[in-house]
Amino acid sequence: MKKTRKLINCDLGECLVLNPDGQIMPWIDQASIACGGHAGNDDSMAKTIKLAKQYQVSIGAHPSYPDKKHFGRRSIAMSLNQLFDSLVMQVTTLNKHCRDQKVTMDYLKPHGALYHDIMHQAPIAEVICDVIKATKQELKLVVQAGVNTEQIMASAAKKNVQLQFEAFADRAYQGVQLRLRTEEGAVLATPEEIENQYYQLSASNDFQIDTICFHSDHPPSVKALQHLQVTTTC
Repeated sequence: MKKTRKLINCDLGECLVLNPDGQIMPWIDQASIACGGHAGNDDSMAKTIKLAKQYQVSIGAHPSYPDKKHFGRRSIAMSLNQLFDSLVMQVTTLNKHCRDQKVTMDYLKPHGALYHDIMHQAPIAEVICDVIKATKQELKLVVQAGVNTEQIMASAAKKNVQLQFEAFADRAYQGVQLRLRTEEGAVLATPEEIENQYYQLSASNDFQIDTICFHSDHPPSVKALQHLQVTTTC
């Protein structure tokens, strides 16, 4: 019996020392490209967009709090106007590179602390929606599946923004909540565990899941992706 398969996305263009982007791109459906907040620069954006175009992968902006020191994984105290300006600059920069290569962005996925903050703080969620509106493109907003969905759905509906719900193949869950990264076992350790969770999430009816993330900076996730590619093309 054929296994249920959901869209696969990866966060790319993050200037990792052992850069897996070229290896991963043929295996995924969506590439969330860092645009200078937590990682990324003009060169990495242009190269990652070129790869996505080559393999016909959907392109998304992956902005964050302006915090390269902590890789965008800490909330930053800043006004909503300052946050809006920073995010617009990030997304506009990526969009310029997309136009240069005659491709379009399809979605926006916040990174790190910003990703989690929009699920719990309506004003920040509305800033993200305003950023999408500022692009004058019909970008979907990728958000965490199963967590405070009523609040984020209300913020998105207020701004007429369409949502796409995301789960994680390589993160441990406690119910529908992600285990905190500071806790032991927060990241699944083996390719087998990650692949199994991907199929479990793909088949789950517990909550809406549209796309599943594999983290490109986690080698077991890359190996799981490789094995998925082999098993789904055989």
